[in-house]
Amino acid sequence: MYWVIFLGSLCFYLLFNQAIPITDPVESNYALTAKEMVLTADWVSPRIYGNVWFDKPIFFYWLTALSFELFGFSEWAARLAPALFASAGLVLLYWFIIKTTMRRAALLAVVIMGTSFEYILLSKLVITDMVFFVFNCAALGFFYLGYVKMDGTKRWYLAAYVSMALAVLTKGPVGALLPGLVMLLFIMLQRNWTELKAMFLPTGVVLFVVVALPWYAAMYTLHGTEFIDNFFGVHNYLRATVSEHPKDNVSYYYLAVFMLSMLPWSALAVKALIQGCKDLRSQKSPLLLFLFLWIAVYFGFYSLMATKYLTYTFPILFPVAILTATQLEQMITQDKAAEIFCWIGVPVALLMFVYIIAAYRYLAGGELSLAIVSLLLLLVFSAWRSRNRTAVDVLKLLCLCQLGSYIILSLFIFPTIAESRSGKGMAESMINLGAEKIGIYKFYSTSAVFYSGKVAFKLIPPSEVPSRQAEVLDWSSKYTMPTQGIADFGANPPLSDRLIIVEDKQRDQFLREAAKFNYQLLKNSEGLSYYLIQNKGRY
Repeated sequence: MYWVIFLGSLCFYLLFNQAIPITDPVESNYALTAKEMVLTADWVSPRIYGNVWFDKPIFFYWLTALSFELFGFSEWAARLAPALFASAGLVLLYWFIIKTTMRRAALLAVVIMGTSFEYILLSKLVITDMVFFVFNCAALGFFYLGYVKMDGTKRWYLAAYVSMALAVLTKGPVGALLPGLVMLLFIMLQRNWTELKAMFLPTGVVLFVVVALPWYAAMYTLHGTEFIDNFFGVHNYLRATVSEHPKDNVSYYYLAVFMLSMLPWSALAVKALIQGCKDLRSQKSPLLLFLFLWIAVYFGFYSLMATKYLTYTFPILFPVAILTATQLEQMITQDKAAEIFCWIGVPVALLMFVYIIAAYRYLAGGELSLAIVSLLLLLVFSAWRSRNRTAVDVLKLLCLCQLGSYIILSLFIFPTIAESRSGKGMAESMINLGAEKIGIYKFYSTSAVFYSGKVAFKLIPPSEVPSRQAEVLDWSSKYTMPTQGIADFGANPPLSDRLIIVEDKQRDQFLREAAKFNYQLLKNSEGLSYYLIQNKGRY
C-alpha cells in the first residue's frame, strides 16, 4: 500500500510540471542558486548572481542541484524534489496513523491532506517548505512512537534526532526548536519527567551533530562572521523581530491562511477541531493531546513572529488531517451522506467557482472555454451523481471532483498564472537582443537570469541610491543582485552597447532619466520596453 500511495501521488503531483515556468520572486532564487551550485561545482556555499547567499541552509539546494545534474536545467527538474517529498509526506502520514489508530482513518487522512489546496500548491513550488514539512512531521511522529514505547524500542527517538537534524539543515534552527518545544510541553503536561531522561540519548545527540553541524561549521570556517551576521542575524533573528512585510501583521493572518490551506476540507476541519477540543476535556488520550499541542505550538509561535509568511504554519496540516479524518470516519460509519455533502460538497462547489473566476482572469480564447466548460461539467456531474447515495459514494464523487479540478488547474491555470509571474519571456529577449551588459530599471527578475544565464544589473534612479551606512541587520542585505545607478550604467565607458529593460508603467520616468543618453527603442513586448544605449557620444 505504501508504494501505491507514493507512486500514485508522485504521478499526481508531477502532472504538467514541465509546463509551469519558474516564477518570481521566490522560486527563482532557489532555482538560480541550485543552478549556480552545479555550474560552479561549489556544493558548500550557496551562491546567487555569483555572490555567496546566506538565506537558507544547504539541503534543499542539494536536492534541486542534484535534480539539475540528472535531468538538466528545466522546470520539471526544479519541481521534482517538492513532488517527491509531497509523496513521501503522504506515506509518512499513512504509516503514522496505521501505527497509532486505524487503517480506514489513515486512507481518509491521506486523501484529505493530499488534496488540500496548500499541499497541492507546495508539491509544485520550488521552495523549501515541503521538504521541511516532511522532516518536521517525521521528527514529531518518531518522538510520539518512542514515547508510547511502540514495538518496545528506542530507535524511534534516534530517528527523531536525525529528522530534526535534517530539518535544521533545510531551514535552520527552527527545525529543532519547534519540534523540541512540542515534545517538552507534551512531557510536561503528561507529567512524565522520567521520559526526558529516557529520550536524551548520547547516540541521538551524536547523530544530530554529525548530520546537522558539519555544513554550519564549514560555512563559518569559509565565511566567518559574515555567515553569522547574515544567516543567524538577518535571516533568523531579524525575521523574528522586524517584519519584512508589515501589511501582513494582522491578528487573523494565520486563521485566514488555515482556512485557505485546508480547502476544500476547511469547514470539516473546523468541525473536527471543535469536536476534538470537547473530546480532549472528557478523555485522557495522549495522541489527541499531542496533536493539539503540535497545532498550538506552531500556530502560536509563528503568530508571535514579526515576519509572517503563508507557508510558516504548513506543518499543522499533518495533525489537522488526522483529526479531520477521524471526524469523517465517524460520519461515514453513521452513513451521514447529507452531512458529508454539506460539510465538504459546498466548499468544493465554492472552490470550483473560484477556479472558474481564475480561469476567466488568466485564460482567453479556446483555453478559457474548455477550462470553464470542463469545471462546470465536473461540478454538475458530481452534484447529480451524489443524489440518494451512501456516504462513501458521496465522498468518492467529491474526491473525484477535486482531482478533476486539479488536473484542469495544472493543465490550464497554473501554467498561465506562472507565466504572468515569470521572466522566461524576458530571458528570451535578453538572449536574442545580444547585448553584453543588461540593466533592469527599478525592478528585477531572477527567473530571467535563471533562464538566460545573463546576470543583469538592477538600475535605480539617483534619489533611490541606498546609503552605505546602513546597519548590518537590515532587510536590504537580503538582496544580493548587482545594483547600479542608471547614470553610471549609461555612462561611457564601457565600450559595449547596453540593454535596459523597463516596465511600461515606469517608462516616463525612465525617459526623463535617460534623456542625456543615446538610446534606441528596440521592442515592446508583454508590458516591457527594451532600450539600447549605444556606445557613441556622451551625456
